[in-house]
Amino acid sequence: MTDAPERSRVRVRWAALPHAQTRRLALPAIASNVAVPVAGLVDTAMLGHFAQAIDIGAVGLGAAVISTLFWVFSFLRPGTTSVVGRALGAGDAVGAARHVQRAAALAAALSAVWLALQWLIVPAILAVLAPAGTVRDTALNYTLIRGLSLPALLVTLVVAGYFIGAHNTRVPLAVATATASMNIVLDFLFVGVLGWGATGAAWGTFGSEWVGAALAVTLMWRRLTPEQRHTVLDWRDRQLRTGWGALARFNSALMARTALLMGVVTFVASVGSRFDTETLAANAIMLQLMHFSSYALDGYANAAEALASHAAGRADPGGLNAAAVASALPMVAIAVALTATYWCARHGILALLTDLPNVSSTALDYWGYIAVFPLLSWGAWWLDGIYLGAGRSGLMLVSMLASTLLVFLPVLAVGAVVTGSLTNDHVWQAFLGLNVARQATLAALYPRLVKTLA
Repeated sequence: MTDAPERSRVRVRWAALPHAQTRRLALPAIASNVAVPVAGLVDTAMLGHFAQAIDIGAVGLGAAVISTLFWVFSFLRPGTTSVVGRALGAGDAVGAARHVQRAAALAAALSAVWLALQWLIVPAILAVLAPAGTVRDTALNYTLIRGLSLPALLVTLVVAGYFIGAHNTRVPLAVATATASMNIVLDFLFVGVLGWGATGAAWGTFGSEWVGAALAVTLMWRRLTPEQRHTVLDWRDRQLRTGWGALARFNSALMARTALLMGVVTFVASVGSRFDTETLAANAIMLQLMHFSSYALDGYANAAEALASHAAGRADPGGLNAAAVASALPMVAIAVALTATYWCARHGILALLTDLPNVSSTALDYWGYIAVFPLLSWGAWWLDGIYLGAGRSGLMLVSMLASTLLVFLPVLAVGAVVTGSLTNDHVWQAFLGLNVARQATLAALYPRLVKTLA
């Protein structure tokens, strides 16, 4: 038998790496992931051409709040991928279906709690993030409408998690494409034709997300085996009573890590309201491009996650290392291409997103930060995928805590003290520093991750 130290070494040959499998999983995932921020960019572009700067800023603020709240629950997607992938890696298809059943039950419970409490939570958050006035009122209306689609989003996350864990990224692509296409149609109708502004953008996204959820459930049900369907429908199975402790530990750490990350993103989106309307709108545009970058990078991260989950199910450190190496270089290439495109095409990108000259001018003042974001941050998304697949969300939380407490907050504080006040430059410098720190700490913890599989 191979001993643990020998198995934990990174011993992979280039020709033996799973390049084709990684590419087969990553390309549909990239297209699927990019479809999500494209819909957000369509929202921004519609408002940028058919509304005022206050609508762009309010939707940017509201979208940041709802994204933070929703993505606190987003652990359902990678959490489902990890447990399904590890079950399938161990040859347990029925166990994979039972994990889907648990995730669906959790999604229903979270949805019920959210729908009961959003009327209290959202106004309280916006009261802290923005001063009283039109911006806050518009953002509140937008956010409450969007909040009604949380059940649809959670169902879609569970389905996507199952398929990625099963090494099928084509179905999530079909669902994301249908959702984004519906969002574009409804945005054009509600914002461009009917002139409903931010409210129209909210209802358009609401409708598209429910259509996407219905399609996701239909496609998953058609692809489950009869035995898996029986398992999903059998709520009296005694085995369903077990496994909740491990699931709770994994998901609670992932939930806390995601809440921290999205809290930072919400701060970046909302702090512009403390400066002026143009800065708020400019930050909203830049954050949409940040989301576009992260979703594009997430394609290969999803592939690494799927491969890593099966390797973890087989207790195979070599397979984990192979998945990491095979996914790293394509992500570097994507990051370089995004940075070059953002910088060289900055005027054209802004022209597509808004025709408000003051907003464009303000965005250009800070454009360098969003241009270098992919290049400086790609490693965080790459390693996130590996850790998620291996089911080590606790280490991810450690990394996020260290990056927030030791980098993000100190950079903000030092910048404010040195210059006498907090500026938008300080905010973006701290945000970039956070992502650099995330990838550095995850890289430092990687040998420990490999040893847990040995």
